[in-house]
Amino acid sequence: MTVPSPPVRWGILGAARIADGAILPGISKSPACTALAIGARDLDRAQAMATRHGIPRAYGSYEEVLADPEVEAVYIALPNHLHVEWARKAADAGKHVLIEKPAAMRGAELAALEGLDPRLRIYEAFMVRQQPRWIRLREILRSGEYGRPMTFCSLLSFMMTNEADFRQRPEWGGGAHYDLGCYTAMTARYVFDAEPRRVFAAMDRNANGIDMFTSVIMDFGDGRHATFMVSLAQASSQSIQIVCEKAFITLPQAYVPSRAEPNLILIDTSADHANSNLTPIAFPTLDQYEAEVTNFSKAIRGEHVAFFDLSDARANAAVTDAIFASAASGRWADVKGA
Repeated sequence: MTVPSPPVRWGILGAARIADGAILPGISKSPACTALAIGARDLDRAQAMATRHGIPRAYGSYEEVLADPEVEAVYIALPNHLHVEWARKAADAGKHVLIEKPAAMRGAELAALEGLDPRLRIYEAFMVRQQPRWIRLREILRSGEYGRPMTFCSLLSFMMTNEADFRQRPEWGGGAHYDLGCYTAMTARYVFDAEPRRVFAAMDRNANGIDMFTSVIMDFGDGRHATFMVSLAQASSQSIQIVCEKAFITLPQAYVPSRAEPNLILIDTSADHANSNLTPIAFPTLDQYEAEVTNFSKAIRGEHVAFFDLSDARANAAVTDAIFASAASGRWADVKGA
């Protein structure tokens, strides 16, 4: 009889909304996890969040969480410009690290995460890749049943109305690309199972200097193109469309799946614009943040689950570097390392 692994004991760095509304509820529902500690620079905020989520230890600093010998893994719920710094400190303290996306604002920053203990798990928190639907999508694309994916298109947007939001501050990693475009660019890489050779980007910035609208073309070579648009200043949208040689594949509610209705992959194999030959594949409702912390905890315990290490974070950052370079120059920018 197999003895189940004990739950991974988590610490949270930062009392952010993403921790309060997504990660901690996911941990509380997962049999693979338990929330042991939370630290914030404001002890009152840490204590309030600890009370809401039944966390036994609240600290008035991030350092105290890292010094807690019973904390095994930490989730970094800090503004983007602090991700690398605290990921390094957490790893140096012997903790596994789930870094809220983007792991870094620039690729060069990730040099600070070299030379870590290879036994530690470090993961950039793209929770969407833990959806069973996304895992099945990659299996379908890799099977070759519908030929090669040739075109990827995605829209991801919402209306940001809070002027005090950290995403309004360029020095903290604000803007549409860091908040949303990192998802769409990562997804194109996920779909093509390859790295883009070059990108072309256009950004429209507000008075604060952040990009409110960003549009990108990614060239993967051999006729394979990805396009996406992200925005913090328009109605909510979230779509993925993939055109293969023999099928048109759509993921409705692609990035934030329904918790009330089945989640779908729609595959249309009709060769005629006037008709459709639609095959839906349905997946049960889920909390993708629960799936994320569960699978990360299983990876820590040595189980085989979908996992993307720091090499993937470096590839994501290389694309981000190229996108900002292209937006600044008005020309195509090569993706370093591609």
